[in-house]
Amino acid sequence: MIFCSLYSGSSGNSIFVSSEKTKILIDAGLPGKSIVSALENIGENPFELNGIFITHEHMDHVKGAGIMSRKYNIPIYANEKTWNAMQRWVGKISPR
Repeated sequence: MIFCSLYSGSSGNSIFVSSEKTKILIDAGLPGKSIVSALENIGENPFELNGIFITHEHMDHVKGAGIMSRKYNIPIYANEKTWNAMQRWVGKISPR
């Protein structure tokens, strides 16, 4: 298993976690370009992500989630209250 903090702090949070069969982001709190750059720096391809898990709706956890989902066809997972609160920031997401 690989666990790598891509970003952590008030300006944005994102963690990459992978096993042999699954690759996910936990939070996507920076612009999509920043997240992609961080993934590439650790040798990972954003097209191979299986999901984005959002812990809560603060902007420093959701800022890049919408663009990452749309551009790389990645499903976003969040509990119902978080989803409802963050929708205005992530934009339109394709239902899965």
